[in-house]
Amino acid sequence: MRDALLRSNGGWVALLLVVLGAPADLCADELGDLEKAYGAYAAHKYADAEARLRALLDAATGTLKDEDAIADARMYLAATLLVEGKAREAANVLERLLLDKPDYQADPLRIALPALDALADARSRQRDKLNAIKEEKARKAQQEKEKVEAEKRKEAERLATLEQLASQEMVVERHSRLWALIPFGVGQFQNRQTALGWGFLVSESVLAAGSAVSAALTLNNAALANDELDRHQPTVAGEYNKRAQSDAIAGNIFAGACAVVALAGIVQAELAFVPEHTEIRRRPLPPLSLTPIVGPGTLGVVGRF
Repeated sequence: MRDALLRSNGGWVALLLVVLGAPADLCADELGDLEKAYGAYAAHKYADAEARLRALLDAATGTLKDEDAIADARMYLAATLLVEGKAREAANVLERLLLDKPDYQADPLRIALPALDALADARSRQRDKLNAIKEEKARKAQQEKEKVEAEKRKEAERLATLEQLASQEMVVERHSRLWALIPFGVGQFQNRQTALGWGFLVSESVLAAGSAVSAALTLNNAALANDELDRHQPTVAGEYNKRAQSDAIAGNIFAGACAVVALAGIVQAELAFVPEHTEIRRRPLPPLSLTPIVGPGTLGVVGRF
């Protein structure tokens, strides 16, 4: 059955081998020689069949490389040996077949019933060993699967890291101590101390505004006092002068407080000075271009950003 499928799909197999860079005539010769050996068996030319099959299975000079073809050849050889009365040798061949391919199933349309019975007997004799082989193969297959999955996860993590790096840029902002000498919270904002910066900005602004308003009131009251003196109203002029003096004192207090707070802000900004600040910013990924690669034994794509 297997050989029939291979023969019916021979064109596709040959095409696949050409794409993969393997010589197509090698597979054709291999299957052709195996079919010739089976033909000798089917024609009851057992000596010729045995010779052909032994030549195909010879470890040094045999042309069979496919494990399924090798298993079929051993089955044909065992069937031939049984017909020739070489039961012990046939049993050895079947045991070797099952050790290499524990799940092998012979084609009942191509193999005589005694040979099928001998295969079943060989399987029964080696049941424990075959089960151990199957378990070992299953274990190795599971390990290989886990290894492949681990490599896929590792590759996915690597690609995710590369994508993250490609989508980010590092911006370094260098600071100056000269900016820290500026009042009104400038140094604090430069050091990324936003709350403290707003505190100094608001407090110094309020104190500066109070000083300015007091100065304006002082000048206004002094002007009014002069006007009253010109009108020969010394009593009223004295009242305005007292107001002007009070406003001047308040202005001096506001100005002094503003200077003290400003100096405290400058000192704090210098003590907490941060030479530079690093910021990670998002950026769009560059477009990805894919280039196909086709060659002997190679098929894939290459991506470039």
